[in-house]
Amino acid sequence: MATDPVRTIQGLEHETQLALDIPATLARLAALPPSPEAPYLTVGLDWRPEGTDPGRVPPPEPKRSQRRARRELPDNPGTPWRISWEEVGRRLDDLVVEFGPRGAAFDSLSADVERIKHYIDEELDDAAQGVIIVACHHHDLFQPVPLDIPVTTEIVTGPIPALRQLVHAAEDFPPYAVIVAEQHDAFLWLMEGQTWGSGVQFRANDYPRHTQQGGWSQTRYQRRAGERVDAFARTIAEETRQALGEGRRGIDYLIVAADEPMLTALNDAFHETVREKIIGQIHLAPDANVTQVAAEAAPLVEQAERQREMEAVQHVHDGTGAGTDGVAGAQATVTALQAGQVEELVMNADFSGPGWADFTLPLYGAGEVPREHPAGGDVANLTPVSLEDAVVFLALQTDAAIELVKSAVPITEAEIEEVPDADAPTPRAKAAKALDALGGIGAILRFSQAEQAERVEEASQGSAATSV
Repeated sequence: MATDPVRTIQGLEHETQLALDIPATLARLAALPPSPEAPYLTVGLDWRPEGTDPGRVPPPEPKRSQRRARRELPDNPGTPWRISWEEVGRRLDDLVVEFGPRGAAFDSLSADVERIKHYIDEELDDAAQGVIIVACHHHDLFQPVPLDIPVTTEIVTGPIPALRQLVHAAEDFPPYAVIVAEQHDAFLWLMEGQTWGSGVQFRANDYPRHTQQGGWSQTRYQRRAGERVDAFARTIAEETRQALGEGRRGIDYLIVAADEPMLTALNDAFHETVREKIIGQIHLAPDANVTQVAAEAAPLVEQAERQREMEAVQHVHDGTGAGTDGVAGAQATVTALQAGQVEELVMNADFSGPGWADFTLPLYGAGEVPREHPAGGDVANLTPVSLEDAVVFLALQTDAAIELVKSAVPITEAEIEEVPDADAPTPRAKAAKALDALGGIGAILRFSQAEQAERVEEASQGSAATSV
């Protein structure tokens, strides 16, 4: 085709104070050193608003001297307020008292609580629906992560950061792409959570022009118009392939919103690796806003995530049963993580249990702190840890993927209206129940156990040869 139909391709970035690159934040936090002497404080806060003009307590009445200079005072909309923040504020104050009245832990937590209160009152964006804060004044750390998705309100202290909620935000609300295309305009939305991080806008020219009598014949015009659509689709397809990226750091889900003949042209033009990522088709107007895009795409992404969870649990089940590339249960999973064998940690979102660690070695284990050191070290170095936090921390440190299996079953509107039976068990998702049977936690290994045995044998033979 002699004439390029693409008039402009414009990359766009969405400026927001909300966190978008959660994996990078997780990598930084997982690289932090353990801190048994002064714990990390991890706070999750549900920041969803309630009512009209929510989230603000009216400012105090100005003093008499301030009234005279009222025009010179900056606008004061009041201080932030949420029901969950009132609760968390009280619990944080009680927590400091528990670690007091002096010592490294008390001093660090006291500073952390004051810094958190200042951040909530003065800095947190009201657009956030949730925020996770990891702080440890002892290690000069204050990492707030404001999100556009809700989180569970909780306070956790421990020798390592509690990163499971942040992993959940990245894993259960994965980045995805939506291409909205017609014959002359298209927009590639690169979505993060419930908003967009960046995008690409495409505009085509009006070639071929439909001339008056004496111009091209109708047949020739239609052929040229079809060639223009195909060429425009090829440009969109290539830009989409580059934007999605490859590997674990790439975007796995693509949703297409296009009518004929653009849909057919795009399907023909997409690279095979892009076609594999298409999870469905939706209908959107070319001028759809981000709220409309997210609302239409969310059910498809949710369905794809539940399918991925079921496949991961099935992989653990099959690999464990065959004694190949799967392990199940708390201790087996911890052992595989420490050996760097884990390709993907698979854990129910509500899994919890006791664990222990000797950070001087380092060495981790499941269960209560043993009375004797398992490795013959000093038993005084054994520290109790939350097992769910420890396995997430180890997975991040060893660059293993993490699949948190959603435990709750979605509730329909009809079920909401029903009065629940207090004695009835809490409904669980199919994948969660299947993982419950394996201990609620397991892992997919990077190589089979037979291959691992061969590697160990080769390593021991190499070591013996070197010593000779």
